[in-house]
Amino acid sequence: MTGPKPDLRWWLWGLAAFGIVIALSVSITVFGDGVTWGIGEHQAAGSAARVDEIQTQWRAGGVRNLAIVAMLGDLVFIGIYGWGSWRAGRSFMAMPGALGLLGVLIAASAVVFVLCDYTETLLQLVQLLRERGSDAMAATAAAVRPIKSVAWLASFFGVLAALAIGRVGGRTLD
Repeated sequence: MTGPKPDLRWWLWGLAAFGIVIALSVSITVFGDGVTWGIGEHQAAGSAARVDEIQTQWRAGGVRNLAIVAMLGDLVFIGIYGWGSWRAGRSFMAMPGALGLLGVLIAASAVVFVLCDYTETLLQLVQLLRERGSDAMAATAAAVRPIKSVAWLASFFGVLAALAIGRVGGRTLD
């Protein structure tokens, strides 16, 4: 059976960008002298005092600039992966049955992911560039983090599920 094919190119580029961002994020604790807190802790900080504590450690460990690069890389990743997930979801929406429904889930998750992750990362970056935490910014970034995570998981596993359903259902999705 032939029909519409999934549009996965940008989604795959987004996964590659994700790998780069993970490597940049991990390098903060690997290359930082005595640095034990990474980007994840900064995202979850929730208060200006905690953000200041983390950023002080980054400065002392010599990885502040690396943290800035990691956050800028995250902004690029968000755009590529979000666009790729949205395109993938839209392409599955053109397919019948469960694939079409998964397409709606994937595309909607992509939009939620982009909105939440850009909010979180921009707020983090502003605090880092100002070299000062903000209770409101830290709390907002921490609040959108779990929503962003669920949306990312839904888009990622949604695409995998759609591909699996397409294969099991006898559709050729290449």
